[in-house]
Amino acid sequence: MPAEKLQKHELFGLLSPKEIERLSKVSSVVRLKDGERVYSEGIPASHVFVLLKGRVELKRPAKGGLSLLVDDLIEGSVFGVSSLTGTQRYLLNAECVEDSEVLKMEGAVLRQILDGNPTVGYAIQKRVSDIFFKRYVDGMERLQSVVQAIQIGAQKTAGAAV
Repeated sequence: MPAEKLQKHELFGLLSPKEIERLSKVSSVVRLKDGERVYSEGIPASHVFVLLKGRVELKRPAKGGLSLLVDDLIEGSVFGVSSLTGTQRYLLNAECVEDSEVLKMEGAVLRQILDGNPTVGYAIQKRVSDIFFKRYVDGMERLQSVVQAIQIGAQKTAGAAV
């Protein structure tokens, strides 16, 4: 079943049938319930995931129990790519916000495949870079809106005191 899911995915469909077979051997479909974590921030980054069904939120934990929503994933989204970028640990929490199904792939094997096929490796790593950049820009926009809301609130408070 993982081979079929890989072939149909826009990103992994770039792999040759032999590469898909190799990756399929170290992949599995995992079913998770609402509230379950796919992975937690700080644990070793060993797998890459594709959301097949359901919904997963990526959150950056902060002190005091608060978390910043980084991304709300939809079907087909790739996440947990830290194992492809050389990062040793996951940087975010990935939590299901409804019953979900994910394709879990060994990051080290995928990295070997990408290293062995530079053309496809470049295309996939470019897409991974695009994912990171989009999350960064979205995060900066959310942060900017929070700062603006604080400034507006402070101006209203200062105006009311006059």
